[in-house]
Amino acid sequence: MPTVKKPAALAEFYAKAKVKIEAREIPTTFIEAGQVLYRSINPESPYTYLPKPAPGGHVSKSLANKLLMPGDGTLDLNNRFSGPSYVGSILPASGLYCVLQQQALVNESTHYSGKAPKWALTGRCVLRTRVMGRLLVADLSPHNPRAMRFFRELGKDTWDRVNNPTDCSVARGIGLAVAQSGFLQGLCVQTVRESERSDEERGDNLVLFAPPGRAVPALYIEGAYYYGKMAEPEVFPVDFP
Repeated sequence: MPTVKKPAALAEFYAKAKVKIEAREIPTTFIEAGQVLYRSINPESPYTYLPKPAPGGHVSKSLANKLLMPGDGTLDLNNRFSGPSYVGSILPASGLYCVLQQQALVNESTHYSGKAPKWALTGRCVLRTRVMGRLLVADLSPHNPRAMRFFRELGKDTWDRVNNPTDCSVARGIGLAVAQSGFLQGLCVQTVRESERSDEERGDNLVLFAPPGRAVPALYIEGAYYYGKMAEPEVFPVDFP
């Protein structure tokens, strides 16, 4: 898992990105109302606890809504674009990590689990979440030519440093600059995890930011998919209480 190994590099790229963001020289895109997002969680983890209901039941909305509050921020959970800065002058930010396409979820889960794609989500719960309002986010996907220019203008090999598998110093510096921009609500970036079917099926990760201890607004969790020993998940609605 990536960690901040070079706080000085984090501070450097935070400052560089902040200048470009303030000059509106960062590519952006809208996540439209009605867009469906997917998030894979460990339902047994204390950070994402969401027990599977009995057959015919439903997932508690009050409990599920707690998962709209990211677990990191002042706490470092080894997330690439969010968490503490380890630099006194740079505030932390919490990040909710979702994907825009289901194949991105499978690609990421396959990478981290080491399992075949068919079984990569075993033991996981996938939350189906709908966006309730238009969100403006930084578009840092490499298929966007403006995004790659943005990275090049920050410095040589920036894109490679953003995707360093063990050191997220540069990525987090950029992420924290986006989080504290005042007008961007997150960032979209293509997953670096390859698909077994096609390199064009990687999909996009979406990170939505919130101040530490706060929930990400404008999201509605509408379904929970629990993956067990069967290929097909058990699907439950999310409702009160």
